[in-house]
Amino acid sequence: MKFAFFINPLFWVGLYIVGYVITIVVVNKSGMRIRVETKMPRFLMRIFILLTFMVPPLVLPFTRGPKMTIPTPVALTVGILLLVINFIIKIVAQRHIGVFPALKNKAKLYTTGIYGVVRHPLYMSNGLLALGIAILFKSMYALLFSIPYALLYLLIIHFEEKNLLERYGEEYKEYKRKNPWKMIPKVI
Repeated sequence: MKFAFFINPLFWVGLYIVGYVITIVVVNKSGMRIRVETKMPRFLMRIFILLTFMVPPLVLPFTRGPKMTIPTPVALTVGILLLVINFIIKIVAQRHIGVFPALKNKAKLYTTGIYGVVRHPLYMSNGLLALGIAILFKSMYALLFSIPYALLYLLIIHFEEKNLLERYGEEYKEYKRKNPWKMIPKVI
């Protein structure tokens, strides 16, 4: 087969790892200033973000690999529920900061609404997306991938929060104190 590598799960995991490493190196070097000062065209930056952070979890369930042995009604119910929650969180969060928040300079720190419940709702929703797709299509490899996929956002959050502390100072410290959870919603 000419394009057999596309159905190989290692191709998509590898694509993610390469993109993730590039992101961490650039973010670490630039201190998140890449958002505004980059000379890379925005459409290329958007393609990179989509290829790195969205395509692998969406495509991985359709690659070769073992399937989970959960009943189909359970997989459909749980998978669709996680996807619906993901889309609601994304829509609500993006109403505040835009569709591609990494590409724009935010003048205001958002601490209310969904940002009053969880500090990084878009990263949390990406984790829910990966988990929901994996369960919906009963893909064992996608399920295994969804765990480090969600947890690796913590390193990106580390660099992002360093920048937010520099930019907003005491206002961000107070926000972190009131909302201690990075990707898990506070319930009380």
